[in-house]
Amino acid sequence: MKRTTLTLLFLILCTTLTMAQSKNDTREYIERFKKTAIDQERRYGIPATITLAQGILESGSGKSGLTRNAHNHFGMKCGKGWKGQVYLAWDDDPYKSSFRVYANDDESFRDHAELLKNNKRYAELFTHSIYDYRGWANGLQRCGYATSKHYAQGLIGVIDSYQLYLINGGVKLKPGKTVTIVRYKDKDKTEPVFDEECQMAEEEESEEEASVARVMQRYVVEINNVRCTVLYPGQTLAHVAMKYDIEKSKLLEYNELASEAKLQDGDIVYLEKKKKKYEGLHDYYRVKEGDTMHSISQEFGIRMASLCKLNKKNEFSILHDGERLELK
Repeated sequence: MKRTTLTLLFLILCTTLTMAQSKNDTREYIERFKKTAIDQERRYGIPATITLAQGILESGSGKSGLTRNAHNHFGMKCGKGWKGQVYLAWDDDPYKSSFRVYANDDESFRDHAELLKNNKRYAELFTHSIYDYRGWANGLQRCGYATSKHYAQGLIGVIDSYQLYLINGGVKLKPGKTVTIVRYKDKDKTEPVFDEECQMAEEEESEEEASVARVMQRYVVEINNVRCTVLYPGQTLAHVAMKYDIEKSKLLEYNELASEAKLQDGDIVYLEKKKKKYEGLHDYYRVKEGDTMHSISQEFGIRMASLCKLNKKNEFSILHDGERLELK
């Protein structure tokens, strides 16, 4: 009994430390690049909030292989006009794609800013105030910057969660409200005062912020001795493929998926094959409403065929609330 309790405490401690490390990675990324983001805002008119949030999502807070090896923070591909070095990495394509290699991080941030500023596709973004991060986030998704259907939600969630709006003197914004500056505190117009109608109280949690918080609570690195991660709001399997240098088709295979269409924010994504047997603490599982054989196999890191065989079911079996499924 004592051994089991100690094991549980150890697992909880490890999970807590891992979560803290993930948040620390993001905070360190913000501290490291907030000055760069402000510089881009002053030079190109792109909100520092958006630049940082995009960097966090696209680079995995600076931890992706593409960022570490090529200083590429925004997933910028080579294109026809690129004459610099090339880095090959996995993304949505069935073969490795060519990405730009930069001499340093500043070059990557500048190239990203110039893409948004000079490409007509993103012209509408600049009709929004630099304080209107919601308008910019939704605009980026509308303009097709990313393939994720939740890209705007992810950006806003990151901005609200880490209070990035404070970096350029902005405020937490209410959804659907026009950003209105009623006056400035000084003659240089560097400290705006905002209409209360467009502000959300700091202690109030936005829907996007809550979405990010839910995912963070489920942060994992290993289940049943199988490496895994969690899909963050605004990210796709391509982000996971780039971060961990794993072919997207392999990720689909490891997670027993025909496509990523059914993947949702917060879902577990395995980075290697799940085990044929469950080696964890639990002997059985009580089915909850909405569970499927696939979702349970993902929850415990056991292959679906093994789970089905153990319980004399198939992958399409209808499960009932409270039903007992054997894990061993």
